[in-house]
Amino acid sequence: MTSTQQKLDEVELLESIYPEFTEVDIEDRANCVELASNPCEYPVLRLHLNFPVVKLCVELPSGYPECEAAELRFEWTSLSTTQENELLQKLTEISTDSLGEGSLLMIVSAVTEYIESLSIGSPSCEDTVTAAVAVSLNRLWYYAHHIYSKEKRSNMMKWSRELDLTGFILPGKPGVICIEGSIANCREFNVRVRAMNWQLLKLQHDERELEGRLFTDFEEMIFDVHGRANNHQDLGQFRTFLEDKQIGEVFTILFGF
Repeated sequence: MTSTQQKLDEVELLESIYPEFTEVDIEDRANCVELASNPCEYPVLRLHLNFPVVKLCVELPSGYPECEAAELRFEWTSLSTTQENELLQKLTEISTDSLGEGSLLMIVSAVTEYIESLSIGSPSCEDTVTAAVAVSLNRLWYYAHHIYSKEKRSNMMKWSRELDLTGFILPGKPGVICIEGSIANCREFNVRVRAMNWQLLKLQHDERELEGRLFTDFEEMIFDVHGRANNHQDLGQFRTFLEDKQIGEVFTILFGF
């Protein structure tokens, strides 16, 4: 795979996970697509990451990601100079330390986490940051062909504690995963869960700008189990569970009926 194709693949993954933040230069993308299969051409690819209190310009130079780090600069920010310098230093370190791997996902995750950690005295800035945190609350719904593996289930339980996620796993065939938390942490979970081996795993529903969480912890949901291998849960009971939470429409989104 050429370095140009690696750039395109990383940007497309970023767009699929963080569409609300990502804006790619149209001409740069078209040029990269045209030259993607040519190992002798190394076009630059620029994109903008638009956060509520920061607009960051990222340039992927010709040698990215093998031997050149992503170049970063703020186009606009409501942060103080000290905060700008602190954040830029953190992002530059991530970019430099990720040579050979690609750094876009880690950069976005670092910015969102920094925004959420801010405690700013200025009322106007505080309102902006509070709004950014509110907008960042996310709920993702996955449909899986089946969820049997104890290792997968254990990993997801561990990640939920690490990433402060609430929701549930519905093991069996079919399986369902629901997570809710900050956008950054939900996206990190998304990267990890997709890295595992699945017969079929689809992100069926992505809810954003939530007013609050539906769940207080992360747990496995067990309803009446049936089937020859005792691997099918009672979906009627699961539908009732969702209806009791006032989200009955999610059942149709997940299963199509």
